[in-house]
Amino acid sequence: MSNANNDGSNFEWKDNSIDWKDILKKEARGHDKGDDLGEVQELGHNFVVTEKGRISKHKFYLPKHLVKGYDGETLWFNISQEDAEDNFKKDRPPKEGEYSRYESASVTQQPSESNSASINQGDNNSRSPTGNINLNERVPLIERGRQVSSSNANSTNSTTAVENWDSIIHKGVRTVDGLAIGSVTAANADSIIVTSEGAREEYSIPKNEVESFNGSEVVLNISNDRVSQFKVKVPR
Repeated sequence: MSNANNDGSNFEWKDNSIDWKDILKKEARGHDKGDDLGEVQELGHNFVVTEKGRISKHKFYLPKHLVKGYDGETLWFNISQEDAEDNFKKDRPPKEGEYSRYESASVTQQPSESNSASINQGDNNSRSPTGNINLNERVPLIERGRQVSSSNANSTNSTTAVENWDSIIHKGVRTVDGLAIGSVTAANADSIIVTSEGAREEYSIPKNEVESFNGSEVVLNISNDRVSQFKVKVPR
């Protein structure tokens, strides 16, 4: 990640992160496929405004809590271009509370000192060995294809169920006793967002409650009588 290392002195490094203002005018992309999400133009409290297009310009209001990180050149999101087009292309900012469903990933656990050293050797004095990042305030540093900040214990334990969490976006979801509850609309550091048909209900399901994924459908380790406890309020 030569760009991040070369440019590190230009940023206010803290706990392997930088201030949001440092990513203005940087390109934004989807982490899984490299989808073009435009250029960062503005910042809100819990969203990033990107703009795409030369003649016909479109704005995207992307939740900060779906950011994977910044690699010194590009701001990477845990969404695809299709997700951005369907859910975040807007003419005006989101309503208050509209993006609260994504905030279960608001704090990202940071790596140990030994891991931090491999990211930017010689700059260890400006970083604390461990810490937390509030995604409303700062952007985590990552390497392309690998997130520097480690996931918490819950998401680490669940990686055997799904190797690539982006691959389950738009896939159907069932409880352990076979009830279909909707499809996955987003995945963040700790949980997946499941939306029912017609967007009548939404659930924030911890990743460690995912039992398996067979390539076409996600099965939860949650029974029908427990699923309601993961329901989130959807602003109307």
